[in-house]
Amino acid sequence: MSRSLTHTRRLRALAVTAVAVTLLGACGAGEKTTPVSAEANSAGAAGVQQAKESMAGWSKAPAWPKVTPIAKPVDLTGKKFTFVALGDQIPVIHGVGVGVTEALGAAGATVKICDGKFNPTAVADCLKAAGDEKVDGVISAFVDYQMAGPAFDALAAKGVKVIVGGVAPSGGRKADANLAFYDNTPRVTALHEAMSEAAIADGGTATKVLWVRLMDSTTTTGASAKGIAKFKELCPSCGIAETEFTTANVDKLATSVSAALVSNPDTNAVIVPVDSFVPPVLQGIQSAKFAGKVKVFSSSSDLAGLQRVKDGQQAADLGTPILFEGWKFANGMVQLLAGQEVEKGSELVTRAFTKDNVGDLTLDAKTYLTDDWFGGGAYKQSFLAAWGVK
Repeated sequence: MSRSLTHTRRLRALAVTAVAVTLLGACGAGEKTTPVSAEANSAGAAGVQQAKESMAGWSKAPAWPKVTPIAKPVDLTGKKFTFVALGDQIPVIHGVGVGVTEALGAAGATVKICDGKFNPTAVADCLKAAGDEKVDGVISAFVDYQMAGPAFDALAAKGVKVIVGGVAPSGGRKADANLAFYDNTPRVTALHEAMSEAAIADGGTATKVLWVRLMDSTTTTGASAKGIAKFKELCPSCGIAETEFTTANVDKLATSVSAALVSNPDTNAVIVPVDSFVPPVLQGIQSAKFAGKVKVFSSSSDLAGLQRVKDGQQAADLGTPILFEGWKFANGMVQLLAGQEVEKGSELVTRAFTKDNVGDLTLDAKTYLTDDWFGGGAYKQSFLAAWGVK
């Protein structure tokens, strides 16, 4: 697929993880807060209580949502699929791919994972290769349609079933019989709001947060905006400052965080959208001499994140059950194959990991790719039953 150099660079800047996922660079410092009213203080107290109740509920293993049955089940035995990851080196994205492989494998299919390497050209190459290999279906993860629209359309034109997963529709593309979107952006938004609740539950009305906003895509930009709005709604008497980052400027993240902290010396909490990028934030905290003065809150519950929680370097981690998410992506493909509407991923299924519960977990790479941290995989039988798999 040919592109001009300018077009390719513009698309590269759109590289996103959403959920999940997600990378960075940084720019800008936050803005200082102004005094608030007695009414705001009262509202803040109520918001703190709500946040504490939310965290108490999330601290337990989640209840798995019901799965919509497939009206006309399809036989997946012997079918071939390709999972195109925006960037397979990110633990949460890789884990989703493992979940897709497990789910479709349980129904008799095989799955190949192709790494898009956060590069539009590599993503397009993965999609073309899938078509050349005459696969039955392709599931992409966190790749905006507009990043590789012609390559997606070329697959659909060949009759290959395509799920553009983990993102909202873009580029004016509508779903049809061969291509549909598994849009889990409502879940991404809810997770960003949950991180604000985690910070407020911990710090109360004295919380003064630096919200580190991911600006890679409309999904991540919008989700961080919703997270900030939730913070202000729950605790109008709290303080909030912002700094922004994108994938293209990863090397500047630590400097950006350091500058924002120096500009907002009362900051006592930092929210980072994804665990993978807490390390450079910690470097910025150290550089600004804020070590021991601020608490870090993040999401995705990768192994390094939970280890930081256990070691006291991170206050909370809003967990992502990666295998379950993979089964959700696979469910979108099954719905498309069956001619049903592909449902949005709206439910926030998470577990809040803190020092109070992380000590009971086995923290190793093998366990990360299981459901052990989330109470087991009872959901799997629900999916298989919904798909008509005996």
